[in-house]
Formats: sequence, structure tokens, C-alpha cells
Amino acid sequence: MSNREYVMAQLNTLPDSAVEKVMEFVSFQKYSLGLFENDDEYLASIPGMTESIKAGLATPLSECVPLSEVWPDV
Repeated sequence: MSNREYVMAQLNTLPDSAVEKVMEFVSFQKYSLGLFENDDEYLASIPGMTESIKAGLATPLSECVPLSEVWPDV
């Protein structure tokens, strides 16, 4: 059995929460290897990322944390 076959077989034994983490890891590996056309394609491949970005865009600036509190040295 090849490594690829072994991983695919083991993936079917994992709970959905672990499969999501595997998906994130695969997306990062593809990004690291330059297999995505652009950053948008990479971000869209991460489960929930598109929804998170849309939610952030819909949030009024008055409800956001100031950048100086996140990165005080910027």
C-alpha cells in the first residue's frame, strides 16, 4: 500500500472535526507548493474562511478592535 493509499484509507476512519483539520493542512501544503493560482483561491479553500471574511466586511468599524490594540508597535 502506498503512502497516498494509506492516508486516504485512514482519513475515512476520522471524525469530521479531524477531517476539517486535515483539509486545512492540505490547503496549506498546496499553498506552500504554489499549487493555487492566487491568494483568493487559497483562502477560499479553507473551511469557513469565506464566511469569516464576509462577516468581517459587514462589521461596522465602530465595533472593531483598533489596530493599536492588536499590534501596539505598528
